[in-house]
Amino acid sequence: MTTKQAIFDAIEQLPEQHLKDVLQYVQQLARTQKLSASNVPTQSSDRLTNFIGAVSHDSLAANLDTNLTPNPFPTSVGEQKSKPLS
Repeated sequence: MTTKQAIFDAIEQLPEQHLKDVLQYVQQLARTQKLSASNVPTQSSDRLTNFIGAVSHDSLAANLDTNLTPNPFPTSVGEQKSKPLS
């Protein structure tokens, strides 16, 4: 027996007052399925999904922390001198 047939058999045994509840539930499931199917991002529409994996490319994220945080103790000629803590 298939699942669909088992559902039909169970519905046939329900009293009329419960059939409206079953119908509303099945309709809600159908609406939910349609909404979730229509909200599936495509490769062209979801920029974040398209970006996933980009950081695994060689130097994209290399030295990211170094570039984002200032050097408190600059040593090269072009860098600013830090003020003494006093």
